[in-house]
Amino acid sequence: MIKAFITLHINITQLKKDMQSKETLYQWRRHYVRENKNNLCPTLTANMGTGGHNVPLVLDDDIRKLTPRECARFQGFDDSFILPSQLSNATLYKQIGNSVSVSVIANIAKELKKALKNDLRAVC
Repeated sequence: MIKAFITLHINITQLKKDMQSKETLYQWRRHYVRENKNNLCPTLTANMGTGGHNVPLVLDDDIRKLTPRECARFQGFDDSFILPSQLSNATLYKQIGNSVSVSVIANIAKELKKALKNDLRAVC
């Protein structure tokens, strides 16, 4: 499972030593794993499905990548959003990594609307 996407450059035993907490996310960075101590998800990138790095990892019963569904949730897509079943996980990871967070865009749009309203009032 984990060996399928981590290159031969890392020792699996070392990875297991580095990943101790089940309460945090980790990020695979080419030759090492980094713990995200701030309890935030690392940046989801388009290459997380193919490049073998920038991969968010979790420690459950074993070490595993976040699933495409879990990544979509981090981007603000709820579970009713349908991930096309005909697409490979690599393609789904790429699409999710290229997407923008729904809630962030909604908040930006809300603030832009307020700013535009205020500017129009100032002009009139």
